[in-house]
Order: sequence, then structure tokens, then C-alpha cells
Amino acid sequence: MKLSAGPRRPLGREPPFDFLSEIVRAMKTHPLYPLTFHPLYRDYVWGGETIAHCYNRANVPRRCAESWELSGLEGSASIVTNGPFEGLGLDVLTRTFGPELVGTKAPDPETFPLLIKILDAHDRLSVQVHPDAETAAALGGRPKHEMWYVLRAQAGAHLWAGVRPGADPSALREEDLVRWPTAEGDVFDILPGVAHAIGPGNLIYEVQQPSDTTYRISDWGRGRELHPEQARRALRPERAVGRSQAPESPRRDLLPRLTTPDFTFATLSLTRERFLHTTEQSFMALFCASGKATLEHAGPHPITLLPGDLALMPPAQGGTLHPLAPSQLLLSAL
Repeated sequence: MKLSAGPRRPLGREPPFDFLSEIVRAMKTHPLYPLTFHPLYRDYVWGGETIAHCYNRANVPRRCAESWELSGLEGSASIVTNGPFEGLGLDVLTRTFGPELVGTKAPDPETFPLLIKILDAHDRLSVQVHPDAETAAALGGRPKHEMWYVLRAQAGAHLWAGVRPGADPSALREEDLVRWPTAEGDVFDILPGVAHAIGPGNLIYEVQQPSDTTYRISDWGRGRELHPEQARRALRPERAVGRSQAPESPRRDLLPRLTTPDFTFATLSLTRERFLHTTEQSFMALFCASGKATLEHAGPHPITLLPGDLALMPPAQGGTLHPLAPSQLLLSAL
């Protein structure tokens, strides 16, 4: 009997070979562990120097508008800095591990469901709007729901979010937007369809859906491209802006601040050793806003968290946080 290897594949039609994914598949015998990442920096006209100075970072652009702390977007994926997966991108890990990394509640097991940034508004951001799922599907973008936590706010700092009743959505002016004063600890929930802009003097921690789709309504005369037709279709003037201020004397160290279908956000004032754990439904992204702590876990080495550091704890894992400095504040997103 003659054995056949089956039909030959025509030359030039071999499936694409994802070298990094093959490496990770070979490493799947090693369990996931809490991960740290290199930030990715964006230099826009409204950025400043606060991120470098505040978090003692090197290799930051002189004018840095955004620091992408956690991203799985293709072409802008965060790179792991610790353990056996050092040097690999979050996109590769997500495609390889799926729900083991993103959790069972993630809408797409092969897409990391959050994008986390720090924004330094040295000047005004453009007045802009992001699409909801329906508009994004019609216009070819991705839906974007985001929230802001104010890390720092200079005296007199403010932002704009929402449209005043009676304003003409097709010709929005500054006075048509709702102006909000900002203070450290404020949380703003910016739904898709809400017109918004951030004013100077704000350092913002942003948690959002994994999208970079933005339609500019106005750019304060700086000459960058505007998107009037897309913005008109994306605007939802009836949608309200959610805002909450941190209580002066919280009764709990772990304080839920915002819960939505797209993400959950909480603050943790760490004054004692504390055990944290995740469920199979979701990961937890921990960002150190102030102080110093270590995260002990079952992975290769403990993680030291200094101001500006982020660690990603995969689903169904636990770790113990040890405070090493006073005024320890962590931000949790999942």
C-alpha cells in the first residue's frame, strides 16, 4: 500500500506564519503571571512635560501628550518587561491565551478589551466626539466609551463635557459646552456621542474601550483636520455626563467609583497588607498613583509599584500587596 501525504499546497499559498505566536504557544506550559509593560508615548500639540517629571521617566518626548500604559491595539501593543514573556506584545499574548488573559466576560477573546492612558493637557485638547457601536459600524471606526480620573489639577483647571440644552449640534461653540471644574480624585464618565475637551493643567488617567476613533468638532484654530460630517452623525446631545468626586473621609479602603458594561473602576488606599484576587471573568489592571508597594504573587518575582507603574493581573489569580510608603493610592480597572 502506498501512503499519501495528501494534496500538495500550491507554492506561494502557505498560510502566514506568526513567529511570535508560535513562540508563545511553545511557552504555554508556563502559566500566566502578573505582567508589567513599557509605556508608549504620543507627541501631540497639546502635550507637556508633566509625565516625565511626575513619574521620573527617561526617554520621554520633550512634549508628551499621552502615555499608553496598556494597549493591545495592532501596531501600538504594549511590550512585556518582566518574566518569561519579556519582549512579547500584549496583542500576541491575547491571541494566544484568549480568555485565560482577558477573562470570560470580554466581548472578543482575541482582542484586549481596554486601552489605558495618561493624558498631560498642557494646552486645550480639541473638541471631539467618539462613536457608539452603531455609528462606528456605519462609519468604519471602533466604538469608544471612556472615563477619566483626575490625577492632578492645577488651580482653575477645567474640562468641557456635554452640550447645553438648546444648543445647535451642527454649530457648537465653546459656550454651548458644559464646563466642569476639575480636582484631584474626580471621575468623569464620557459616553460615546458626548462632545468633550480637556483644558490645560490636567493630568488624567484614562480607561477606555480599545479604539483610536476620534472625530474633531473644533481645534481652537490650530489648523488640524476636522471631521464635521462624522461628528454630526456621532453626536448624542441628550446623553448625560457622569461625574463623581472622591469623598473626603471614605469608609472603605477599596472604593468603587464607576461600574459600566465596558469597564469597572475603583481606588484602593493601601494602608496595610492586602490580598487581591481576580475571578475567571476578568483581569485587573493596577496603577500606582502615589506611594510605593510590592505585589507578591505566584509568578517569577515580586513586582515593585512606584508612582506611574502598572501591573496586569490575569484572571483567576491572586497576589498580596505590601505598602512601603505612606499615602499609597492604587487605581484598579477591569
